[in-house]
Amino acid sequence: MKSVQQVIGFHAKLSKKAILAEALVLVIAVGYIDYITGYEVTIFPFYAIPIVLALWFVGWWTGVLISIVSAFVWWWADTASGHPYSSEWLQIWDTIVRLMFFCLIVAAWDGLRRQRDANHARIELLERSQKLEQEIVNISERERQTIGRDLHDDLGQYLVAIGFATNALKKELEKEAPDRARAASQIADQVNHAVIHTRNLARGLSPVDQNEMGLELALDQLTFSASALSGISCSFIHDGEGMIPDGTRDLHLYRIAQEALNNAMKHAQAKVIVIALETEGKSISMRISDDGVGFDAERKEGNGMGLNIMHYRARTIGGVLEIQSNSPAGTVVSCTIDAAGDNGSTQEEAYE
Repeated sequence: MKSVQQVIGFHAKLSKKAILAEALVLVIAVGYIDYITGYEVTIFPFYAIPIVLALWFVGWWTGVLISIVSAFVWWWADTASGHPYSSEWLQIWDTIVRLMFFCLIVAAWDGLRRQRDANHARIELLERSQKLEQEIVNISERERQTIGRDLHDDLGQYLVAIGFATNALKKELEKEAPDRARAASQIADQVNHAVIHTRNLARGLSPVDQNEMGLELALDQLTFSASALSGISCSFIHDGEGMIPDGTRDLHLYRIAQEALNNAMKHAQAKVIVIALETEGKSISMRISDDGVGFDAERKEGNGMGLNIMHYRARTIGGVLEIQSNSPAGTVVSCTIDAAGDNGSTQEEAYE
């Protein structure tokens, strides 16, 4: 197999004229061997070698040309070797049969070549589609981070400043007009709630810090916030082994967990949700389990964009996403990746 690849690689570097010359030399060589072996030994299938060579590396019309040349060379070798025929037309018919055989080789091999080109085109289109999908996700995450930073650094700071000013106004009014101080206190409380809400939004848009426990802390905060907002029991557990930070991998794992958690809260009617993260040898496994109504295996996953994005995120980091029924009730969403493998591009590559 390796030698075949070497031959293909060698001919791929040659010019079309060089390959055409080589094909003609091979035709003459096969014709000479056909002559010296005599008409009793049939070696005309070997003429297919220069025909395929010309067809594969030059083009369809070159294959037809070499087929015609091969038919004439075979006719010469057959005549020169003294093949007796009862009729001259029988020899002509024999030559036509050989030419038809060579043309069939051209048609069949050209079909294979076209199929190869079509397969290459489909593979290239698929690769471009995957790159486009990855770029769309990267752009989305980049915009999320930009909005998160703007919320935290810009709007958040303005709200903090307004809160300080409102508290200062409240203290002054407590001395001069206690009734108005209560209104100022209510405004200060609302501003403080707005600050907290803004920080939570910013943390949700850019959740994973670039430190040793960034993913673990982000998932812990995710379950804490979900419990506080929904009243559902959400918890996070991990095996305590810190993972080497990887911005792209950690962010995709977080988004998978976030989507699975949202699905469990909105659609599964779950009362208990657990996110588990653990390392097993060279692999990292994350599971999101709930006790809800379960997952309908017969439902077409293609109808849910969230599920498609989860599968895509898993593939992006070299992982496998599985959705299975939980025992005794509910659903388990698991994502397993190779911690030692190539988990996609680095965060700098993803967001540049």
